Amino acid sequence: MRNLFLLLFIGLFFLNTNQAQKYNKTIIDSKTNKEILYGKCNVEGFKKTEFGEIFKIEYKYYIPDSSIILKIKPLLKKIRFQITMGSWCGDSQQQIPRFIKTLNMLNYKTKKLDILAIDHFFKANNFEKGTNKIEKIPTIIVYRKGKEIGRIIETPTETLEKDLLKILSNINTR
Repeated sequence: MRNLFLLLFIGLFFLNTNQAQKYNKTIIDSKTNKEILYGKCNVEGFKKTEFGEIFKIEYKYYIPDSSIILKIKPLLKKIRFQITMGSWCGDSQQQIPRFIKTLNMLNYKTKKLDILAIDHFFKANNFEKGTNKIEKIPTIIVYRKGKEIGRIIETPTETLEKDLLKILSNINTR
């Protein structure tokens, strides 16, 4: 019986290790010869590569409008976000930390985010340019009940939180 528990424990350990390896992979970018995030990511992955240093600064100094945050909160039911970004991309380096801070102020569970980091050639595992009509990055797609209701592409029209409020209120931003 003890051996059975030991085998079960070892099996679960390797299963969890394999699951963890699916996220936050890094590669050396052939264009810049620098380490970049590649494939599925989570917020923990943002601490990797030089993106992590930029992330900390942008996150720290961005101050979302708290009056807009209060208006967004009740609109977040059944909302999911899909982010396509490049850790090498200036707009991603600026906007993604700000978006994460906005979500944190909204008490949105960032573990629910679907984040994909692509390379300079707009490629990643099972992703190529044109998938989900991604032409520029970062692209933040907002879904309600599984249906796309809006996007923030590259940079917000006004601010992240104002654009998000417009999307969630079904007012077109682009």
